[in-house]
Amino acid sequence: MGNQFTKVTHNSWGSRIAGSFGGVIIGIILIPLCLWGLWSNEGSKDLSKLAKMSVVVPSDSVDSSKDGVFASVSGKLVSEEQIGDDPFMVPGPYITLDRSAEMYAWKETTSSKEEKDTVGGGSTTTTTYTYSKEWTSSPATSSSFEHPEGHDNPTKSIDDASYKVSAATIGAYTINPATIELPGGDKVDVKPADGIQGFFKNGRYLYNREGANSAPEVGDMRISFTALKSGVSVTALGKLNAGAIESYTDESYTEGQRTLYRVFLGTRDDAIATLHFEYVLWIWVFRILGILGLWIGLSLLVDPIVKILDVVGVIGSVADGIMGFVNFFVALAVGGTTIIIGMLFHNIYFLILIIALIIAGVVYYLRTHSIKALASGLIPSAATPAASDSNNTPPKMT
Repeated sequence: MGNQFTKVTHNSWGSRIAGSFGGVIIGIILIPLCLWGLWSNEGSKDLSKLAKMSVVVPSDSVDSSKDGVFASVSGKLVSEEQIGDDPFMVPGPYITLDRSAEMYAWKETTSSKEEKDTVGGGSTTTTTYTYSKEWTSSPATSSSFEHPEGHDNPTKSIDDASYKVSAATIGAYTINPATIELPGGDKVDVKPADGIQGFFKNGRYLYNREGANSAPEVGDMRISFTALKSGVSVTALGKLNAGAIESYTDESYTEGQRTLYRVFLGTRDDAIATLHFEYVLWIWVFRILGILGLWIGLSLLVDPIVKILDVVGVIGSVADGIMGFVNFFVALAVGGTTIIIGMLFHNIYFLILIIALIIAGVVYYLRTHSIKALASGLIPSAATPAASDSNNTPPKMT
């Protein structure tokens, strides 16, 4: 059977309009979610600010006077244990060891092209399904394919796995590898146990059969490893307690509760730079995703109008282009405004200023209103003497 299939479907004008109203519901849900996400994202915590507050503590000996201190400890990360993955990897001087098991499997790729009818509002969609083979750690289930015949993926016979030593030290201080966040490892050569049956080493991979590296077949497996080696130079951030480094949490007026318990490759400065880079990266990723989400949501809201105008294909296409352009700039404006307001309102000092200005405005309004009311005579003044009754006394008769 071939590895590429084409499916052609025709949708009537009515079905396209009806389907677009389902998108309206999604848009109504998506827009407020994106606005909330953009707002919340501006309250993300830059843990590099917390890291800068850490006290530098030498790792050559335990300083009991520093117990309870939020510290940065730099030194060699080592462990007396050796870990492996029998029979695929003999034990070695690793802090962490991660097995990646990949299977050679079928992959389905889908591409679609829609052509609108010149008149009538219908459309013809041409969908192409292409099947190729690749090494993957997450092979697809063949039953999910549009054309599973001849593209059968067997069940993955070996799974991924991860291992950590039970204890490690940075100089004189101990850490718990099971709870502290450790840096990622590097690719290491596979070292299978002597006499392993049914597997063949080639480069950094261990294959389930000879020749699988050059002429793989669907269902073939290959195994590789990444490891954090013992003896690397690191910096740990956390609270010191009786010779151990533990999780540290504080309460910041500007950022709320912050927790840091992590090991970084390199120096304290490297750790601070890594934390700040991660903060900037993710805050911009979510900003971009939020604005794109707004654009999609707005496009879904107006999609029924486009579908109605598609009764004359050229009019619908022009309307689609114009609305897409307008929706993008509306999403950019609304998203950008939300980001700016979120940035300001997540700043405690700005909030205090806003509250102070509101209070000052209320006081000013009340005082101004009272003075105007007094001037117009609506409020009697206590300082004004009562009018003399002599002017109201009737004249005497002579």
